[in-house]
Amino acid sequence: MLTGVVLAGGHGKRLGQSKPMLMLGGKFMLARVADTLKPLCSELILSVRPDQDDDIPDLGMALGMHVVTDTAPGRGPLAALHAGLAACTTPLAFVAGADYPFLSRRLIAAMTAAAMSGGSGAPTAVVPRAGGGLHPLHAVYPVAEWLPLFARSLTGGGSSPRRIIEQASESGYPPVDIMTEDEVESHDPQLLSLFDIDTLAHLATARRIVQSWGQAVRPEIRPGGL
Repeated sequence: MLTGVVLAGGHGKRLGQSKPMLMLGGKFMLARVADTLKPLCSELILSVRPDQDDDIPDLGMALGMHVVTDTAPGRGPLAALHAGLAACTTPLAFVAGADYPFLSRRLIAAMTAAAMSGGSGAPTAVVPRAGGGLHPLHAVYPVAEWLPLFARSLTGGGSSPRRIIEQASESGYPPVDIMTEDEVESHDPQLLSLFDIDTLAHLATARRIVQSWGQAVRPEIRPGGL
């Protein structure tokens, strides 16, 4: 029922390096995302830029992902999201950025179940709201309804998935289930699934988290490092 769509076409300007290729706990960031999603998804799709000349597409293929390119270059995550959904062969897609190192299978499974149990009888999008904002790059989308919506927005010059979700929520179509922060916490108590890495400070925090896990299991190995 579910395809995992991973967006990896960003330039990482604020971080100064390619985020999917960052090492965290001895594993590429993209590999962490893919390994988490594989048990939940029938297929993984990696969406990249057409001009991407780094090792991310090759790494994606090595991880067994189907690599596609943005359908509207230069239009940010909306174009990447559209390209990913266009390649889906399942009714639902879970979309995440390649810089979400702590995705929660429990939360994603709960979001997928909520998407399938919408009151309208048809699948509904499920988007978390936490920390004061929506998380469109950690969301479940019914492909049949949202692919044409994203296509129309791209044609009209749009570039913000968040704005499209807000408009759909206000109009009631396509149906959107906004998952509250309390609901997210019931499946992911520390909200780590929604943690993404945009800056060096975020990366340092992620490494401290992984380090604390390692110390809890094998404190005698490489104390003070990953």
